[in-house]
Amino acid sequence: MSYTIDIRQRRQVTLPNEVLKQMGVTVGDSIEIKVEGKKAVLKPKKQIALEALKEMQRIVRESGISEKEMQENVRRIRRQINEERAS
Repeated sequence: MSYTIDIRQRRQVTLPNEVLKQMGVTVGDSIEIKVEGKKAVLKPKKQIALEALKEMQRIVRESGISEKEMQENVRRIRRQINEERAS
């Protein structure tokens, strides 16, 4: 679906409610606008965070390190940091 949006004097726009619903955003949410040539692509910030999480999960999965190994390494590093701070 296509919409026409007017730019007001103070460079403000109002997005149609249907657009916001389709994007899954509500009042108070943030939207990233990426300019590609003469086009603007709007993307909900929630989606960006989910994509980042998926990318991190993919990297962990491909690393071959188990969740248990990762947790043990994090605990070991935290202990080292705490010991360094205490000394």
